Amino acid sequence: MKYAGFILLAVLAIIVVLLLVAVINAIRIKAKPAPGKATLDFTKEEEKMYAEKLSRMVKIPTISMRGNTDLTEFYKLHKVIEEDFPLVHKHLEKTEIQGNLLYKWVGKDSSRAFLLMGHQDVVPAEETDWKYDPFSGEIADGAVHGRGAMDCKCTVLAELSAVEELLSENFVPECDVYLAFSANEEIFGGGADLIIDHLEKNNVNLLSVLDEGGTIMEKAFPGVACDTAAIGIVEKGNCNIKITAKGAGGHSSTPPKNTPIARLSAFVNEVETKKPFKKYMDVPVKQMFSSVAAYASFPMRLVLGNVWLFKPILVALLPSLSSFGEAFLSTTCAFTMCGGSTAPNVIPDEAYVICNIRPSTHQDADASIAVLEKIAEKYDLKVEPMNRRSASKVTDPEGEAFSYLKQCINEVRPDVCVTPYYMAGATDSRFYERVTDNCLRFCPVKMNPQQLAAMHAANENISTDNVAAGVKFYKYYIRNHK
Repeated sequence: MKYAGFILLAVLAIIVVLLLVAVINAIRIKAKPAPGKATLDFTKEEEKMYAEKLSRMVKIPTISMRGNTDLTEFYKLHKVIEEDFPLVHKHLEKTEIQGNLLYKWVGKDSSRAFLLMGHQDVVPAEETDWKYDPFSGEIADGAVHGRGAMDCKCTVLAELSAVEELLSENFVPECDVYLAFSANEEIFGGGADLIIDHLEKNNVNLLSVLDEGGTIMEKAFPGVACDTAAIGIVEKGNCNIKITAKGAGGHSSTPPKNTPIARLSAFVNEVETKKPFKKYMDVPVKQMFSSVAAYASFPMRLVLGNVWLFKPILVALLPSLSSFGEAFLSTTCAFTMCGGSTAPNVIPDEAYVICNIRPSTHQDADASIAVLEKIAEKYDLKVEPMNRRSASKVTDPEGEAFSYLKQCINEVRPDVCVTPYYMAGATDSRFYERVTDNCLRFCPVKMNPQQLAAMHAANENISTDNVAAGVKFYKYYIRNHK
């Protein structure tokens, strides 16, 4: 008993010391806003001009659909771009590859280059509750409305506008600058690969790539009052998987046990309720929390600034707090499609579900699929991966490319905190790992919760002042890039 009491006191002493260290550390990392002055000034006339140009782009329904090779709408968009950005088309070398666009701006030093990118295509707009027609490009309520306004024609518009203005000022960049706009990003169609094939053929290696991804978000983290500029440094993998059940069909009046749909239902229920994928806090997530901690209220700063101590608690609690928490810590699985009998009174002899999984950096595509295969075996189901892609490489948040982007944000938006971001979604930038070690995913516009929710949904829009701010940010980024 004497030794047990001593051990208990020792454990309590260690806990007190650890908590004291954590408190001191939280006090030491009190927020220090980045210095700088706002440089994103623009006139009302400029704001109106950018909005009208974006509106013209949104009006063209450049919808990408699997199996559809008709590029008519994309060529209409190319015509609009040519008309609205004459200096770009006069001074930059343009390459068009199956609807995908690449522009080269020769700088003072052609041994170095960086690339800005976006995509021309949009997802379908089949929702019925749009306030404005999804391809009207309506400018109302201080915003441009329509499919692609945010994802991602605003990026294409802002990058082209920034270059157009710099050309009008006779500016010459320090190194070569490329603009790349694929035509099938939304369907993982490989347009970016075609562009990269062209770059490799011409022996182009890039200092960095800047694509869509993270944005400036309101209330991104609990306890953080300021807006957060989230720079994606890694994106999770993406796999579509078909799970099939076979059995004896028949009439629904005499149903046997363990029908294909019953077994599939049991499988889906187990995956949904037991969350079988490994939960782990990878380095990018730790870096994200550490960066945000300096801007958080003291209770959150205590936790996020001491991940070394509170990591087990965060790993245990985050998945139950939000879907984002689960996505940060593990492979996720969403069941998206299903099929079976074509009649309500017929038991199918074969049924299926399709799920989309997003493999984490610590559990790659093969390992994540293996988890599902093990569960499926219990229910006599067949697992067929339709595609498999593991998570991307991680861009170093201490490297020059990330540091320069962070510096630009700090200088033009000193009111926001900047953090590396672990992306659950997919972008074209992952393809560019063939020609660069620095794939950055950040769109310099502010998005409120409604705009975030409207991505790939009804009432997609972007405020006109944010469009203008995006133009000025890219202009600053290009002008100051060494």
